[in-house]
Amino acid sequence: MKAVIGYLGRLLAFWLLLFVFQQIVFLIVHADATAYTPANLFLNLYKGLVMNLATCVYILLLPMLLAIVGLYTNISSFINHFVRWYNRVMIVICCWIAAFDLGIYRMWGTKITSRALAYMNDASEVIPTLFTTDNLGLFLLLLAQIVFLIWLAHKLIVPFPVINIKRIPSIVLSLVLPAIAFIGLRGGTENVPLNRNRVFYSQHSVFNYAALNGFWNLADLLNKPLESNDNPYHYMDPQLAQQLLAEMHHETGDSNLNILTTTRPNLVFIFLESWSVDVMECLGGEKNITPKFCEIAKQGMLFTNCYATGFRTEQGMLGLLSAYPAQPVSSIIKQFGKFDKLPNLYRTLHNHGYHTSFYSGGSLQFDNIEGYLRSAGVDKMVGENDWSFTKFTHWGAYDEETFAMHLKELGNLPQPFMSGMTTMITHEAFEGDVPVYFTGDADKTNDAYRNSMHYADSCLFVYLTQAQQQPWYANTLFVVVADHGCRFPNKRNNFETGRHKIPLLLFGGALKPKYRGYVYAQTASQVDVPHTLLSQMKLPADDYTRSKNLFNPYAPKFAYYAFDNGFGLITDSQTVIFDHTRLQEISGNPNKKLLNMGKAYLQTNFQENLDYAEIKPR
Repeated sequence: MKAVIGYLGRLLAFWLLLFVFQQIVFLIVHADATAYTPANLFLNLYKGLVMNLATCVYILLLPMLLAIVGLYTNISSFINHFVRWYNRVMIVICCWIAAFDLGIYRMWGTKITSRALAYMNDASEVIPTLFTTDNLGLFLLLLAQIVFLIWLAHKLIVPFPVINIKRIPSIVLSLVLPAIAFIGLRGGTENVPLNRNRVFYSQHSVFNYAALNGFWNLADLLNKPLESNDNPYHYMDPQLAQQLLAEMHHETGDSNLNILTTTRPNLVFIFLESWSVDVMECLGGEKNITPKFCEIAKQGMLFTNCYATGFRTEQGMLGLLSAYPAQPVSSIIKQFGKFDKLPNLYRTLHNHGYHTSFYSGGSLQFDNIEGYLRSAGVDKMVGENDWSFTKFTHWGAYDEETFAMHLKELGNLPQPFMSGMTTMITHEAFEGDVPVYFTGDADKTNDAYRNSMHYADSCLFVYLTQAQQQPWYANTLFVVVADHGCRFPNKRNNFETGRHKIPLLLFGGALKPKYRGYVYAQTASQVDVPHTLLSQMKLPADDYTRSKNLFNPYAPKFAYYAFDNGFGLITDSQTVIFDHTRLQEISGNPNKKLLNMGKAYLQTNFQENLDYAEIKPR
């Protein structure tokens, strides 16, 4: 009996060492994320211990069952051969998961999530962003881990013994082992089984994700449908949640500041990929990185407190075109029968005589953007396969060529038109061959982002300057806005308000002269853009129920955003950030009413997604 227990004990010890090793590697790779102390490191290993042990038990279920069979039959040779190869396969799988987690965390600030799994439908687009030239070390680290761990398994794990145990001890061991495994799988004898809440203990996300076992995390995600019929954000009675939501959107009056020279302007949306205010001096960021934007902003209306509703492209597009807020663990753009029923500025303006178009230097299929826009009735769509360009990254054409192509196209469109375009050079992982002005940062990704932003800034300036010379410019309003912010260069966590603060600029000949150079300092959100524009155009905006008219002085001013498993709610005077995983506030001293309003917003929005047929006006 001791030999069998010793055999299983060595297997358990090996797998525990493997996961502790990967936990330490994760901390080392992301060592610049926060200040480490020996106490913090030991605490992190302790916090991850239960989940690591539970994962070990999960992996050892099959060897354990074979060992139980081996108590009664002489199959030690088969067990040794099988477990040897089983371990090798599982080592490779666990190392691949760890490598993915390292790459994803570097770019997204999280390990694998249900959203990341949804993106795997576009694996050919996603995987190269994890293993780029900048992340070449991940490949080497992956190979080194696999070789080292297979060698360690060979040295540490002894062969399964030839069994000669009496029947009664065999029966006892056959009963005890499954009982121990059951306790181990659920993380102990506590009433609540093991979950992520056990390891999310720190204000520093790097510690939380280091303690989160990657294999356990992925297995848990795969064990659950990506879209559940249950609302995980049920904080209060639905009627109370609706009352709080109505209070949030209550307008004490109805007025509108008319900023346009016409009610039927051409509209051009410029979706700026990953533009963050952290590198924009006129919005409080670093100097000299986007000087041209700050220069041209003096000719437009600049919003200095605008926030993205999420942190991915599809979230920003849904917010800006459909006034649909981002959700923590759901992506409606991939849900046929739902996204196609969302209100959409393209559809609204198409129904009022506008020619509609969308242009991209990248793939239209990524994130199902093509399906989303085609369902809105966009007249013309151009992606990377529909035009010729000479310089490109993995994500698509360089901005200078995309802007030049779009400017030429605009001159051929019937008026009035609504046209959108996306930039690509500032997409993760900033691999474009652009002029280098910024060097010296210890993390070269930070400077890669700065240089790509500097290049993109110059391309935008040339585009808007040349647009001013076009005959259609006088009747055109440009909505220049980021789809989302960026973690770099300040290594921001996804929950931070600074991670979501973005540029928004209204620019063009259709803007009244007295509002050129105007600075709008009140809190604004991407989702407010549809109602605001439609009000300027004297068109109904009732379908855009989450959107507010920013130029109605009686409308409430707030911005809501979602991150991995929580939300932030910002007003002109206060902010609350809530982490659903830990069921607690992240911000220092939150206003309880504001917190409940944020909970109501998330609860009702997620329920709308589950029940979705069409958006109903309030």
